[in-house]
Amino acid sequence: MITIETIKTELANIRYYHARKDSFDKAFDSVGQNGILDTVNRYNQVICTAPPRIYEMYVCLYVQCCTYEAAAEMLCYSVNYVYKTNKKIVDFFYEAMNREAA
Repeated sequence: MITIETIKTELANIRYYHARKDSFDKAFDSVGQNGILDTVNRYNQVICTAPPRIYEMYVCLYVQCCTYEAAAEMLCYSVNYVYKTNKKIVDFFYEAMNREAA
């Protein structure tokens, strides 16, 4: 069973990876693959089953590394809506991953 806190931590790590993807890719060639790629792939598989708005917001916040303000402007939403949708992203992963584990 995965916890909400674990999901939040892993999402932060996914965001960190995407923000520095070029650096990680160069390091993979000389040092080896970091475990973050397993986490990224696991979350990518799960998010592909999400409703479109949650999927789109996940990509914007965690893959494109947008701030709430930038995501709101890019997607024509309020910052409050982005905040609430991010909570739905966490809840979506919590339900989906715990359903898989059961």
